[in-house]
Amino acid sequence: MDYCLGIDIGGTKTAVCIADLNGKIIETGKFPTEPQLGVNSLIEKIVDCYKILCLKSNIQRSQIRFAGVASPGPLDLKTGRIVHIATMGFVDVPIKDMLSKALELPVFLENDANCAALAESIVGAGKNAKSVVYVTISTGIGCGITIDRKILSGAFSSAGEVGHLTVVPKGKECPCGKKGCLELYASGTAIAKTASDLRNAPIETKDVFVKAKNGDSEMQAIVDDAADKLGLGLSHIIQVIDPEVIVLGGSVTKDYKLFAAQLYSALSRYVQPIKGREFNIKISQFDGEQVILGAVLFGISCFSEDF
Repeated sequence: MDYCLGIDIGGTKTAVCIADLNGKIIETGKFPTEPQLGVNSLIEKIVDCYKILCLKSNIQRSQIRFAGVASPGPLDLKTGRIVHIATMGFVDVPIKDMLSKALELPVFLENDANCAALAESIVGAGKNAKSVVYVTISTGIGCGITIDRKILSGAFSSAGEVGHLTVVPKGKECPCGKKGCLELYASGTAIAKTASDLRNAPIETKDVFVKAKNGDSEMQAIVDDAADKLGLGLSHIIQVIDPEVIVLGGSVTKDYKLFAAQLYSALSRYVQPIKGREFNIKISQFDGEQVILGAVLFGISCFSEDF
């Protein structure tokens, strides 16, 4: 029987799994990414994890046919390179070729948010929908788009960069080089920073939501403003893509009930009114594993086409 690898490269941790060619995950391992040690160290740890998983699952390396890999972007999918991940210090890394050589396998590389969107469209909250937009809201804001269960990557592998839509012209400066980007106002990091600046003391994102739940009007106002900015960002996606469903994931969505009403209110104001239009927003039911599952499913689709 043949199997494949799924790899989810994250800024904090990296996950590796063995799955069958129907997308069922057999065994998973995780380890700290430690990007400060360099990409070669990361690849060594991926290979070591791969070997351990084979031993645990009693699967021979000769039975593994390929690896589907999800990585933060921006990526150059044509050349299989990481362009620049500022938070990890990776610049112009030929990750596809490096992994293929180390694993001795064909490697299929895709953006992590796109992989998550693919998983949601096939087996998740977007199942049976023809067009799905997946938005993850945590440290930053990422987005993936699928049409008929196919990832929409774009000409420069950058489709769906909703986190860098301008929602405040001439607003805060973003590390990307622009001003007023959505993730500066609606991400978990942004919510925590706004609250910390207001109270002149460090406040974590989760504590902002706890305080809002307990009736803190200032914290609720911060949450409402983030929801309004998120609605503005999503309105642009809705106007262009008109998706059947938008799936929200990431740590911030654990407190979705606290900002759902404000989000829908914002969408009603920012999206062109069309008779009968409804905003179909769902919360991901995955507990963080949609990226690695999406990497597996993406790899399977590419492998089927190539071979």
